[in-house]
Amino acid sequence: MKTTYISTISMSDSARTQMMKQANTVNTLQIELSSGRKADVGLDLGSRTGEAVTLRSEFYYLHSIIDTNALTASRLDISQAALSDIRTNSEEFLASLVAVRDSDGAASVTQAEAEGGMQLLISRLNTQLNGSYLFAGLNTDEVPVADYTDVASSNKVAADAAFLAEFGFAQDDPAVAGITVAQMDTYLTGNFANMFADPAWGTNWSTASDLEVESRISTSEVLSTSVSANEDAFRELAQVYTMMSDLGNVNLDSEVFKTVVDKAISMLGSAIASVTSLQGEIGVAQERVSQASGRLSIQTDILNERVNALENVDLEETSVRLNTAITQLETTYAISARIQQLSIINYL
Repeated sequence: MKTTYISTISMSDSARTQMMKQANTVNTLQIELSSGRKADVGLDLGSRTGEAVTLRSEFYYLHSIIDTNALTASRLDISQAALSDIRTNSEEFLASLVAVRDSDGAASVTQAEAEGGMQLLISRLNTQLNGSYLFAGLNTDEVPVADYTDVASSNKVAADAAFLAEFGFAQDDPAVAGITVAQMDTYLTGNFANMFADPAWGTNWSTASDLEVESRISTSEVLSTSVSANEDAFRELAQVYTMMSDLGNVNLDSEVFKTVVDKAISMLGSAIASVTSLQGEIGVAQERVSQASGRLSIQTDILNERVNALENVDLEETSVRLNTAITQLETTYAISARIQQLSIINYL
């Protein structure tokens, strides 16, 4: 025969333990009802916790690519706009050259337009986003193209030196009028053209890298998402604007001036075609980034649904369980209060 001791304190401790358990249950259910998610995912899922962790990791990885794609799309949009400005200005300048080739005073008109074209070209090639230069290739922290309007700039100094070495006088010297067609043609196809070819281009004009920025746009796609200022199209445009603005054209013999204009017209046609091609490449990249982001959004939606199925709670069921737990806790409080009022002294 076994005897069990019963005392007021043992009953009080038992009731207190029960109330603590029920209070914890109420607290847990309140957290789940307010958040919509299991209060302790690992405890509730057990062996399936690893699946939830893997799904979340994949979700955040794909979402990070989507965020990166948004920045990439912005870079491409701005690059496309810059190329559009460059092409439009080039087309307008080409039309102007064709229209005024044989007109009196054409040299002064085209010189002003060429100076404006050069400023626009350099401005657009030096476009930056969030501190990164878009046309610098991998050298995104360096200004891609030197400012030709600055008399101390390396490209301006090199152009002045080349002209002086070729003819023996500066561009603004009246002696420019004595330059012959043959001499000008030799200069344009020789030392002048060499300024826009390597290595002189990289020394005096550009700090951009030939290597372009590549971006991961999906788990399996890496895409070139930039254009370098070293592209032939930009070299040709810089060459055209230089020859039409800084060869002393106002003082040139009319036939020599026409030689310069004809050379510029020919190069402009080639440059415009090249810029258009670059715009097409950027357009393809824009479309691929957009499509990749769309596919990733679908994948993240699916992953999100699977994570929710594992970690979220049924709010209606949780509400019912919470109400039941609160009722039980209140009942326990009432019973405990009555038990605490019991005393053997009342029966002596």
